[in-house]
Parts: sequence; C-alpha cells; structure tokens
Amino acid sequence: MSEKPAANTLPFRQHIAAQIECMDANPADSKLGILRRRDEAALAEAEAWDTLGGRADLYGLSVAVKALFDVQGWPTGAGSQFLDKSEPASSDAAMVAQLRRQGAVITSQTNMTEFAFGALGLNPHFGSPRTPLDPDRQRVAGGSTSGGAVAVACGFADLALGSDTSGSIRIPAAFCGGVGFKPSQGRYDSRGMLNLSPTFDVPGFIARDVETCARADRALARSEPVLKVPDGLRGHRFLVPPKFALDYADNDVVRTFEEAMKALKAAGARIVERDMPELDRYGEVAIEGGMIISEAFSLHSHMLEEFADEYDPRVGPRIALGENVKAHAYFKARHELEQLSESYRSQLAGFDALLTPTVPMLPPKVADLETDENYYSPNRLSFRLTEVANRIDAPSVTLPFDPKLPVGVLLTGANNDDQSLLALSQAVETVFRSSSR
Repeated sequence: MSEKPAANTLPFRQHIAAQIECMDANPADSKLGILRRRDEAALAEAEAWDTLGGRADLYGLSVAVKALFDVQGWPTGAGSQFLDKSEPASSDAAMVAQLRRQGAVITSQTNMTEFAFGALGLNPHFGSPRTPLDPDRQRVAGGSTSGGAVAVACGFADLALGSDTSGSIRIPAAFCGGVGFKPSQGRYDSRGMLNLSPTFDVPGFIARDVETCARADRALARSEPVLKVPDGLRGHRFLVPPKFALDYADNDVVRTFEEAMKALKAAGARIVERDMPELDRYGEVAIEGGMIISEAFSLHSHMLEEFADEYDPRVGPRIALGENVKAHAYFKARHELEQLSESYRSQLAGFDALLTPTVPMLPPKVADLETDENYYSPNRLSFRLTEVANRIDAPSVTLPFDPKLPVGVLLTGANNDDQSLLALSQAVETVFRSSSR
C-alpha cells in the first residue's frame, strides 16, 4: 500500500489528487471498498474552495459516503443489486448537503452490507471489503459501514459518513484501526438516509482521529458552545463492567483492553469495576420484541414482493420474518428498553463514560464465514458490546489503543451529552497514542 496522504497539509485540490492516486495505487482495496467515484468533480470542487481561501469549517476534508445516503446523480443502492440499478438520486441527503455547504468534498460512494443488516461487512453482490490491518487481506472489515472504514484506513478519504443500528460504524472502525462516532438520536438531520430500523438507526462518522469526527460534529450541530478538550484525565471516572465486557472476549482483546486501562490509570483517570448484569438484557429485549426485523419489514414489504430472489440470502429472509412479529411483543420491548435506559443513566451518574472493548473478537476470515452455521454466531457476537448504545440512545465512540491492531476501546456516554464524550475521547486518544509508541 502506498503512503497515506495526510489531511489538511496540502492545498485541497492537491490533497484530493493524492487520495485519488492512493485509490489507483491500491486497486484491490478500492475495488471492494468503493462503489463509485467522482474524481474530476471532486478535484474541481476542491480547487473552487482553494480559490475561496478555505473559508469554511470543513475545508480540506474529503468524504466517502455509505451507499444508503442519497448523493445527487448516484443510485442509493444500499449494497443491494436491484436498488443499485434504480434511478439516481435527484438531490443530496440532508447530511451530505450540509457537509458540502461547510466545505467538505464528496469523493466516493462506499460498499456496505446489504441494507445494513449485518455486522461483519459481507456483501455477495459487490464483494466483501477486508481490513487493511491484515496484510493478506483475508479478514473482514466489519459492517455494515465496511467500505467507509476501509476508505479511511487506506487513506482514500478523511471522513466516512455511515450509519449505526447496532454498531455498524464502530465495529468496522475498530476492525480497521480507526475512530468511529455514533451520536445520540436526532443530533443530525437523517433525511435522505435509507433506514433499516428507524428506532435504532443513527448517522455518524469514521475517521483516523477523534478531532476529525468532532470537527464534523461541530459543523453539523451548531447550536452548542464548543467544549474544551480536557487537559489530561485526572479526575475523570470510567465505569467498567468486567463480566459483561470480557466474558466472551478473545485473549488479544482482553490483553489490549487491560493495557488500555493501565494507560488510563497512569494518566490519572479513576476506573471503577462494577458488574452490571442487566447489560446482557439490552440486546435480548430488542430480539424478543422483534424490533429491528419488524421495522425493517415495514420498509421492505413492497420490495420483498417484487425482488425477494435478489436479496442477499442472509438478509431478505430475516427481514421477511418481521411480518410475524406481534404488536404486543414489540411495544413490550420498547417499554422495557425505556426502563433499562433509566437504569443505565442512574448507574452512570458520577462517571464520565462506560468503558468496554468495542468488539469481543478479532475480525474473522471471510473464508471462515461461508456457511450460515459459521456466520450467524460471530455476527451476533460482534455487536454484543456496541448495541447497548443503540438500545438506550447514548452517544458512543470507539478508538484504537494501538492503530496497528484491529481492537477498539469503546466509550459510551449519556444521552445527548455527545460533545462532552467527544472532548473526553480526544483526551483518551492522546493518552493512548503516547502509551502505544
């Protein structure tokens, strides 16, 4: 792989040109991670911003967009072979338009798990992106924002716009050595994003550092005053539920997480270990209530009638099961999640964040997931830790302790306290970078 171009060190047009060259120099990664490119248009837009003197909050940032956001002129295929043949979008999704107005340039549309229904990043139609942290390119990039994570990790883009239903931003970010930010519901305008489960879906970002995510957040959520990044971690408190966090974790994940906790303690942070048995319940509630599949079926019923045979066989039949979900089971689950949200807020009081690994395992090999028997268990395990934030609507950030390892450390905060969590994550990132040198 050629050397990644650094963001914001060159005139914007030159920076985009370097990223285009990087894509051309790495055809295997770009072919699997990128569905569409707009090289000439991106270069022209970057040059126009250069001419204006860079007077925009997101000047200098290139953005890769997950294929479930509308981008004018491209079909919003969502990783599906039949939607990829549909008419191009006539206008940009709200977030795409906002990013452009703030000076960012859209460079590509990225691959994904079909309809965002899968956490490992497999796609039988367009190929399955692989994590660049595996030199042999045998291991999954994670999903469903698989192509976005690869685009950032390979230096094809500075920022990837993705979506997160159960961990779909944070899992691939962790598997590819990057940073992933899942905000609270409603923080950004999600019009023009194709949903899987509106109750849990939220748009967010993948980048190589927290500051890039925070920069995009500041540009899109302008109503809040900018918070200062903490100068160190002394006085900050983290809650670690050891049984939930580590019971199913691979040895490499446990070792990396323990090293991360040591680094945080050495930096003055206080870490309190306290089991929270109810955390295991968050995911079970959503499954028992059929929440995701029932909401997905309500959005897909008309497409399943016409295109059932063209769906990924691991996606279409599962969505079809949503037709059988009982209304009382669905609303019972919603009510229980509301109660669990209250319990979480109560237990997090006095702490800055809940701290766990991001994914309990290392990215599996694509070849090891060929059969359904071998696919569904690791797929479910992969979002065991990340889905907590989606079920209770909390902001969550994954960052690498060592960016050369496909292991993330997950910080989950309190509902609507997104900016505080991002500021804290920047301080944690500083500690991790000094510790892993």
